[in-house]
Amino acid sequence: MSSWGYQTFEDGIACDWLEDLHDSDPIAFFVKCLDLAGLDHLDFLACIGVVCTAEMLCGIKSGPRSGLPESAVGWCEQHRDLDCGFLIPRAIAALKLVLTDSSEMWVRWDDEADHFESWLEYQQELIEGLQSARGKGI
Repeated sequence: MSSWGYQTFEDGIACDWLEDLHDSDPIAFFVKCLDLAGLDHLDFLACIGVVCTAEMLCGIKSGPRSGLPESAVGWCEQHRDLDCGFLIPRAIAALKLVLTDSSEMWVRWDDEADHFESWLEYQQELIEGLQSARGKGI
């Protein structure tokens, strides 16, 4: 696994995703990352797209979570006015799919027994942050 920790951007592929975000139209990029239509099994790259998108949406709407790299924090602060609230329900639904055994990310973290519970708790906190942002009508 290319991860050195359980937080969203403690993974080489997630860091690459963040670089791609900087060079993209954010709404189009997020929509593409959250489009899981027709997938029975979520490969690791699809999971990275979902988790990173959810993290950035949460960061925009509720403020960046502790531990995010400076480039992610700065991006969220620069895009606070981005009209992306309509993506939060999609992000929650997609993130819940990542947290099933049909997700390669789930399988990889399940194999890392020492860190699985920390990873799972971190993802559940992300869902709660998105739900809170949605509940506030943000």
